[in-house]
Amino acid sequence: MAQPELQVTIHGHVPSDFWEELEAELRDCYRRLPSDLRVVQVHLLDTVERLREFLARERAELGIATASGEEFLATHDAWRGVPRITICRERIESVPPLVGLGAIRHEVAHTILHGSLEYFVFRLSRGLVARGRERGLDDLALQQLLYHVAIAVKDCEAARLLVEHGYAECQVALALYQMEIGDEDRLAWLLARSDPRARLIYLAAQLKPLLFAQPLRRLTAFSRPLEERARAMLAFLPAEEREGLTTLAERVASSLGDDTRQNIEMALWSVLTML
Repeated sequence: MAQPELQVTIHGHVPSDFWEELEAELRDCYRRLPSDLRVVQVHLLDTVERLREFLARERAELGIATASGEEFLATHDAWRGVPRITICRERIESVPPLVGLGAIRHEVAHTILHGSLEYFVFRLSRGLVARGRERGLDDLALQQLLYHVAIAVKDCEAARLLVEHGYAECQVALALYQMEIGDEDRLAWLLARSDPRARLIYLAAQLKPLLFAQPLRRLTAFSRPLEERARAMLAFLPAEEREGLTTLAERVASSLGDDTRQNIEMALWSVLTML
């Protein structure tokens, strides 16, 4: 199967050897993973500041209201009708090499699985909207909840694809990195816990690293460190919330089929029912 054409745009000063190594990795990934993609756009930026400026322009031009993505090591999207990967050299070089490699391969998997606009624009069913209303969610809050659930489900699907094709170690490194928490996470919980809407959205946001790790936890060699890191990640939450998130992540991951949109709807129903 032919590999996709890589259409590369470099923003700022990126050494040629960095791009050459990245290009080789991207091509190797597309050679190993099944894909019918014809074109993939790659935006490579030198600094985090330039990344923020680039993403802000994109949001303004495209009218995107969701989170910017600048907090991620790398991102994918299809807002302009073709799959696109955005990578910041400064961000990638700030983490251990295996983590950075895992992030790059993870975005390749996303372009294969979620490389068209249909995976970024969702219309909620009347039943989901009604259920959200029962939980006190207005349109904005429901969209925020949908965003967190959607990226969590898509991350799980991407991890599943990579594991199936021999990419495990780098994905475990990335999963462990994503489950690290800081003081800002604890503060965010303290601010959200007394507001039912904010609490629900906060808990749903924790599904991204938890669902990402689920396909990896099935690998015996990595199950214990991932389980321990997941417990540590949730340790500051009350027992009910910890248990609810753990059960929810396991149930959603075990129920995922091959239809992303159906998977997201199922996961959103589960969040609205179980959390």
